[in-house]
Amino acid sequence: KFREEKIKELEERQLEGIIKPCKLVFLRNYIFRQNNPAVVGAEILEGHLKVGMKFMKKDGSLIGEVKSIQNEGKGVSEVEKGKQVAISLPSVAVGKQIIEDDVFISDISEGDFRKLKKMKKLLSIEEIGLLKEIVEIKRKDNELWGV
Repeated sequence: KFREEKIKELEERQLEGIIKPCKLVFLRNYIFRQNNPAVVGAEILEGHLKVGMKFMKKDGSLIGEVKSIQNEGKGVSEVEKGKQVAISLPSVAVGKQIIEDDVFISDISEGDFRKLKKMKKLLSIEEIGLLKEIVEIKRKDNELWGV
């Protein structure tokens, strides 16, 4: 039993450094700043949102990186599914690159995807489904992505 717990703990530590999948929606009427950086309201639909995550639209176009997250007026480094937060996105202009009700998906590197694929048993069903969605988007440009 002790051995199983240690193995699980080690596997979870390996997941810490890997970007997990996340899906969020840009909330309507929650634009706090238009650009430099854009600060908008977002709801996490699936996964966990972390500072430093890169995002893309469903068509595969890159949005940018989350510079900071605020939850209930306090800066946080990570939030889970179901939370509504304010996120800042440098180099993004509201109305040009992003519009209200846009859905964003985390842009996972091919290396992180392969690691997550090996540790699939540690991911939730939602995260596995989101990984499949990311693969579909990425394989539109590169058929062998993640293989």
